[in-house]
Amino acid sequence: MKPVNIHSVLKRPCISCCCLVLVTCAGGYQAPVIDQGERQVVQAPIIVDSLTPLRTSSRPVSAQPSVPSNSVSVVGNAQMHRVRRGDTLYSIAFEYDLDFRSLAIANSMNPPYRIFVDQGINLDVSRITNLAISSSSKGAAALGTPVNNNSVARAQASNINGGVLRQPIADTVVREPQWQWPHSGRVLRGFQANANKGIDISGSLGDPVLAAGNGEVVYSGNGVQGNGDLIIIRHNDRYLSAYSHNSVMLVIEGSRVKVGEKIGEVGSNSAGVTMLHFEIRVNGKPADPGRFLPHR
Repeated sequence: MKPVNIHSVLKRPCISCCCLVLVTCAGGYQAPVIDQGERQVVQAPIIVDSLTPLRTSSRPVSAQPSVPSNSVSVVGNAQMHRVRRGDTLYSIAFEYDLDFRSLAIANSMNPPYRIFVDQGINLDVSRITNLAISSSSKGAAALGTPVNNNSVARAQASNINGGVLRQPIADTVVREPQWQWPHSGRVLRGFQANANKGIDISGSLGDPVLAAGNGEVVYSGNGVQGNGDLIIIRHNDRYLSAYSHNSVMLVIEGSRVKVGEKIGEVGSNSAGVTMLHFEIRVNGKPADPGRFLPHR
């Protein structure tokens, strides 16, 4: 009878266990996004990136600026925007001075306007009529569902946890908001239609940035080139306001804000000038904020 090697017998269970561990790890299973953390149920433009786990921590972290590159391509006679991580339909419309309703119609989108990383968005809205926009805006105004978000603001706003209950913007008649200055500093540079799409307001680092009117935050991130950490508020279907170069953003997409509420803190532009760049958009087009803000 052949003698048994006791050392080889003892090694076999260890080898089996190691093989089991390796097989388990090599499976590469990754839970769907919906199971990894937060479930996004929204009624406003969102982006879906199933390759990136959603961040659930509310601990403040430093924002990592994203500089878009090669995001516009030409297909035939139409320009296409290639969706980047962090984009929403609102931020894309803002970047190209377009009305978000026209952009949605041009791409056959209905609420909640889901878009995906690397998706091509048609920027040609020249054929969209006012009648079509009026019809589509009925669905766009019905905002009122819970939403979770993993934007830059969530990382910075340490006092915000969980979902945000979005209250509907219920106006059936589009009214002009009751405007207020977003910051008390002096105007460094005024509106210039072909050069400066808003006004630059002086300030000190960390000064409060205030909502210029009642509305809903539809973008809070740093994916729009040249704007740094940017907040966009929709006041109704015609009016948006935008706040660029924040050092801190205290609201997340889906938040409902009131006029005068602190939404961020003043930061610096790319040239190192401490300031707030403020814009008002009417039907997607830049308008002179001086026409709307009260005299002071």
